[in-house]
Amino acid sequence: MNIKKIYREILRLPTNWSMRKKLNNRTASIIASNCVGGVISHELGIRFNSPTVNLCMKPGDYLKFLSNLDFYLAQNFIECHIDGVSYPVGKLVDIYVYFVHYDTFEEAILKWRERCARIDKKNLFVMMVQRDGCTEDDIRAFSKLPYKNKVIFTAKEVKECPYAYYIPGTTSKNGDVINLCDYQGKFTGKRWIDEFDYVSFLNG
Repeated sequence: MNIKKIYREILRLPTNWSMRKKLNNRTASIIASNCVGGVISHELGIRFNSPTVNLCMKPGDYLKFLSNLDFYLAQNFIECHIDGVSYPVGKLVDIYVYFVHYDTFEEAILKWRERCARIDKKNLFVMMVQRDGCTEDDIRAFSKLPYKNKVIFTAKEVKECPYAYYIPGTTSKNGDVINLCDYQGKFTGKRWIDEFDYVSFLNG
C-alpha cells in the first residue's frame, strides 16, 4: 500500500466510522453506472452485493441494463477487444461493459458472476451519473424506470426530475459530472460523493 493511500485512509477514518455507525441497511445491492456504488460500499464497510463494481457502462447501455435487469444478469459475456482500450471489455448481448479496474477478462467475469448471486432484488438501490454523453432524454428515461430507490447525479439542477441530485462544483468543462469518487483536495479525506447523504439514502 502506498503512502498516499494510507494518508487518505487515515483522513477518512472519522467520516467512515460515523457513517458506518448510522447505517442500518447493511445488505443493500447498489446497481451503479460506474464506480460510485463500489466506492460507497467500500467506505461503509459492506459487502459488494452487486456486479457493477470497478466497471462502467455508457448511458444508453446502462438504461437498457436497468430496463431488463433479470434478462441481462442471466446472459453470458463475449470478450471484446477495442483499439486504444487497455482494460477488459465484455459484450452482454447488445450492451458493453467496461471493466476499468480489472487486469483480465477472466477475473472480471468471475467477480461479476460471484456478485450477481448476491443481489437482493427486494433491496435494490440504483445510481447513475450524468457523464459519457448522458443527455436530458437519458435523465428522463432514468426517472421513469420502475425502481423505488434511485438517484442520478446531474451536472446542473434538474427541478422537473425528482430523482436528480446536483452537487455544486462537480460540473466539468465539457458539461459532464466529474469523477465523484475523487477527493475534493490534496489535503482532505472528503470525496465529492460525500456531499450526497448516501447513508440516509440506503437506510430508506
